Amino acid sequence: MQPFDDKARERFRKIVGVMERATIEGERLAAREAAQRMAALHGMSLDEAILEAHPERDDGRVDAEERQRRRDDFEAWAARQTRMNAAYERAEKARFEEAKREAMRRGYQPEPDGPARPGRYNVRSRYRPSNYKPTPEDRFRLIAGLLRDGVSLRRVADLADASANEVARVWMLIR
Repeated sequence: MQPFDDKARERFRKIVGVMERATIEGERLAAREAAQRMAALHGMSLDEAILEAHPERDDGRVDAEERQRRRDDFEAWAARQTRMNAAYERAEKARFEEAKREAMRRGYQPEPDGPARPGRYNVRSRYRPSNYKPTPEDRFRLIAGLLRDGVSLRRVADLADASANEVARVWMLIR
């Protein structure tokens, strides 16, 4: 038995990958035969060659000590994350309270019964009112913009609620 050199190991790993993941049965069988030939050239069985080329596969079993070590590592990581998140939240709350005190010092007076819309500033919407009806120019701009962005003709027709002929007409006009 002679071990694989780096180039042969990489080639064997690719063959085994095709052997395991190919969707066509004939392709899998051809890859298996190629892997068996390559393993035989190095004086190994297919299973021995797979273990030699994929040392991480060593039967795929993890002993109880390794499993416990992984669990302990994960629990330590989770505890660190929890502590970091709690510290971050405390720091954010302190920054918020400090900003609030500073705003009060500068003269900010909160509304007595809370903000008009919780979580949002009292800013007027930039959108048009609900009774707005789009004009033909708006429809033209919408179709032209979607076409310039590379949206398909049929999708533009669906989005703009227009016929495919109308979308094609706009496309011809903007070319």
